[in-house]
Amino acid sequence: MVIEILFDESCNLFGDGQNSAYLKATLPEAQFIYTKITDVPYFVEQDPDIIYIGSMSESVQRRVINKLMPYKERLFALVEKGTPILATGNAGEIFCKHIQYVTEELEIDGLGIFDINVKTDLFDRYNGKVLADFENFKLVGFRSQFSMLYGDNTDYAFTKVIRGIGINRDSKLEGLRRNNLICTHILGPILPLNPLFCEYFIALTGTKAEAAHKEAALSAYYQRIKEFEDPVVPC
Repeated sequence: MVIEILFDESCNLFGDGQNSAYLKATLPEAQFIYTKITDVPYFVEQDPDIIYIGSMSESVQRRVINKLMPYKERLFALVEKGTPILATGNAGEIFCKHIQYVTEELEIDGLGIFDINVKTDLFDRYNGKVLADFENFKLVGFRSQFSMLYGDNTDYAFTKVIRGIGINRDSKLEGLRRNNLICTHILGPILPLNPLFCEYFIALTGTKAEAAHKEAALSAYYQRIKEFEDPVVPC
C-alpha cells in the first residue's frame, strides 16, 4: 500500500500531523510518500492507495491551490476512481468553488470539485466541539477555524452533527464528500480520536486493518463521547 502525505511540512496545524502518524502506526508495512510543496505530487503519475492533507494557514492554502491547479483534472479522475482522500481542517476548502478572504480583501477560485463557496474572516474565529453520527458509530473532535462554507451540501455532506455546527453556524451537515474524497473541519486529530473511523477509512482501499493501540484509543474515544453527550458540557 502506498500513502501520499501532501505538504506535511506546511499542512500540519492543530495536531493534524498525527493523522499521518496514526496511519503509519496502523499500517507499518505501507510505503509513505511525503510530498513537499515544491515537489511534483506522486499522484500525478502514480496511483496512491490513500492521499492525506491537513490544516494550513490561509497563505499556505493559496499556495496549495496554485500548486494543485495544474493537476486538477488528475485529481478529479482519482476522485471519480474512488481513491480515498482525506482533507482535514481547512484543507478541504481547496476543493470548493470559490474562497473569499474577507480580511485581506482577496478572492480566488478553488479546484471546484464541490459547488460550495468559502468565506474566511480572520476577525471571526470559531472554536467548538463536534459530536456526529456516522455510519454505525459516532465521530468526536474539535473545530478551530476562521472560515465558513456556504451552499447546499445536502447530497454530499460528510456527516450530520448531533452537537456542534455543520459547514456554517446555521447548518447541521458537516463536511463534504464525493465518492471516497472526504473533507471535514473535524480536528483533534480525527484519526487517533476516532479509531473506528480510521479503520473505516482504510477499508475504503479494500484493506482491513486494526487501528493502532486500539484498546487505549477506544477507551479514550468512548470517554470523549460520554463527555460530549453531557448537556452540561458546552459545544
